[in-house]
This record gives sequence, structure tokens and C-alpha cells, in this order.
Amino acid sequence: MLAPRAFSRDHPYVEILLALGSALIAACYLAAIMMLVGAIAFHFLIWRKTALPLGPVREAADREMFEMVTRWGLWSAAALLVLTGPRLIGVASLLDTRVPLRARLDALVLRSEWGIGVAATTCAGLCAVVGFLIVRKHQRAGWLVAAMSVPLIAIGSGLQGHPFDAFATMTAAPIFDGIHAIGVGAWLGSFIYLVLAERRVQPHTSSPWTDPLGATIERYFHVAGALTTLVLLTGIFSATLHLSTFDDLNGTPYGQVLVGKVGIVAILLAFNEHHRRHAERQARTSERPQLVHTLRFQAGLILLVLALTAILIDVAPPSVNEVRGEVFRTAPRGAADADAKR
Repeated sequence: MLAPRAFSRDHPYVEILLALGSALIAACYLAAIMMLVGAIAFHFLIWRKTALPLGPVREAADREMFEMVTRWGLWSAAALLVLTGPRLIGVASLLDTRVPLRARLDALVLRSEWGIGVAATTCAGLCAVVGFLIVRKHQRAGWLVAAMSVPLIAIGSGLQGHPFDAFATMTAAPIFDGIHAIGVGAWLGSFIYLVLAERRVQPHTSSPWTDPLGATIERYFHVAGALTTLVLLTGIFSATLHLSTFDDLNGTPYGQVLVGKVGIVAILLAFNEHHRRHAERQARTSERPQLVHTLRFQAGLILLVLALTAILIDVAPPSVNEVRGEVFRTAPRGAADADAKR
């Protein structure tokens, strides 16, 4: 099922192209999840808790923030639904091509927890679309409907986990994978909205002490510390499940990509610490242009982290589990034997 060099592949580059295509779809899929969770986290954890005096500045900023969050949240939820089909096919392309595509999809969707995860994520997208449409009609109940997508995404992300473990015995890993996905979405996704907000709120005031950006940054970094700790702890646990020994970090493609991702995350953490100490002051002084450039650069690093994560979930980890034989009851009889005789 997971044979990386099936004989039916017509060209040596076909496997590489399939892997890159699946990674590209996975990156878009992860970006949609991050932006969806980030929209809800930014609304509930950041903007609603931002300390600003009541008045025309707050009212103007509220209107702009509302439009930004609901628009990007709605688009990310719709993108999540649209990408579900390509994601299924992308993962199926990584499986043994000696088995028909229909049989591979059947095994993924109907006979593994991976399929349950896809269903949960799809339900999350539907809840978010309905919720944001209600919110755009200025009905507060829509936020509760949209917020229901967060636990569904946690369930879906946890059960999908790593495609190469789709048929493995259930462990505690899905719980940590789901929490990790929500933590990353709330931490990095809300940061993307912080960068987008800079362009929205800047024209509303000329006073540095009533500037919404400085207050929003201050609130974000009050929350970011707890989110970062959550992401690091769950990420370490998840990585140890897929590494058999410490040497796998240097001796396997999975380990090398993981090391690269950890290195970029370390840079992000350094930027976060710098921003925690200086960003509020910079936002309210002449150093604001420099701060904006730094925030945008950090947003670029987040996109790079997403790309590496997409590669990680489509690369066979060192501790990959063997697929049970009964998964292929729909496979043509003798297909594997015929290939073995060649």
C-alpha cells in the first residue's frame, strides 16, 4: 500500500511530481486551516480583549476588523471545503499504485480513522461557512456556530495525523496532534491577522497612544506565550512518535525536514521575544515602518513553516507502521504477486 517505488510508475520523475503535487495541496489545506482557526482566535482572544478607549477610533477599528476577520474567515472555510477532494486524491497518490485509485480512496475514507478525520474537517468547514454568513448579517449567534469548527478541526487534524499512519493502531497521538493543530492556528494564524490589521487600522488615528495597532500587539503577545508553550510541547511529543532513534534526525529525509522546520520555528521564537519587548513602543513611535517590515518578514517565515509541514506529513517517517493486509480486500487478486514475479 505504501510502496514508494511501485513498478507501475512510468517514469522516475513521476513519483517526485506526485509527492510535490501532494505537498502543494497539503500546504494550501494547512493554510486554510490556519487562517480559519486564526480568524476565530483573533476575534475571541485578541481583538475583543484589546484595551482601547470607547470612541470614534474604536468604532472605526471595530468595523474594519469585523470586515477583515469575517471575509478571510469565510474564504478560508470555503477553501477548506474546496481542497478536501484534491487532498484525498493527493494522499491516495502516495499509496501503492498497483492498487486502483478507487480502492485506495475506499481504504482511506471508509476503513481508517483518516477518513473520519476528513469528515470532521469537512464538517468544520461547513460550520464555519454557515457561522460567518450569519455573522455578516450582524447576528452574534453566528460566532458560536463558527467557533464550533475549532473542536471539529482538532478532531479532524488529530485523526488525519500522518497519512502513512492511516491504518495504524489508535494511540494518544491523535489527541496531541489535534491540540497541536489548534495551537499553531491560534498562534501563527492570529499573527497573520495581526499583520493584515496593520493595514486596516493605521489611517484611523494620528495619536500614537490611541493607535489600535499598538494595543492589539500588546494583547497578542500576552496570549502568544501560552500558545507557544502549547505548540512546542505537543510538537515535541508528535515528533518523537515518528522518530525511532536520535540518528533519524540526520539520516532520514523526514528527520532533515524536521530539523529545518525546528530551526525556522526557533527564529520565529526569537522574533516573538523581540516583539514582546519592543513592538508596542515601536508601533507608537517613528520606528513603526521598521516594525511593519519585521512583521511582514515574520509572516513570510510562517509560510515557509507551512510548506515544510506539508512536506513532513507526506514524507514517510522512520517509524512508519506496516499496513494491515485486510485493508486491501478490494484490491485485484494476484496484483502484488504479479509485480513480485517481474
